[in-house]
Amino acid sequence: MTYTLYLIADLAGSRVAIESSQVESVVHVPDTVPVPKCDPSIAGIFALRSRVLTLIDTQFYITGVQQTAHNGTLAVVTEIAGHQYGLLVDKVHDVVPIAVEQADSNIRPPAVWNRYVDHIATHEGELVMILNTDTLVSGQTALVT
Repeated sequence: MTYTLYLIADLAGSRVAIESSQVESVVHVPDTVPVPKCDPSIAGIFALRSRVLTLIDTQFYITGVQQTAHNGTLAVVTEIAGHQYGLLVDKVHDVVPIAVEQADSNIRPPAVWNRYVDHIATHEGELVMILNTDTLVSGQTALVT
């Protein structure tokens, strides 16, 4: 079996996995600065190690409800297309190996997750949605059904 490491986190009440090669760090977000008139999925910007990062309200894509980022909120820092972003998450669990063979393309996530999930895998008897982080910063608006 071929294993890949994933960061397991909770997002919008669901268990998700982000490939560890896409994760630079997990941080407690300091104070954020709102960005007027921007897409509602942008929770603001924040400073991290002398850099300014865009903070993505990832659960907005699922729920359609904006989340306020408070000082100390968790974010996964990732680089996409040469830019760094913070992806808000509810909780971070661990980095775990998941076998490629465990990913099941026949199991589909709930419709609202379809755009953001590549596969669903099983980890410790629980279904985990493997996120495609590129789609979380693509500027897509929330699909609320």
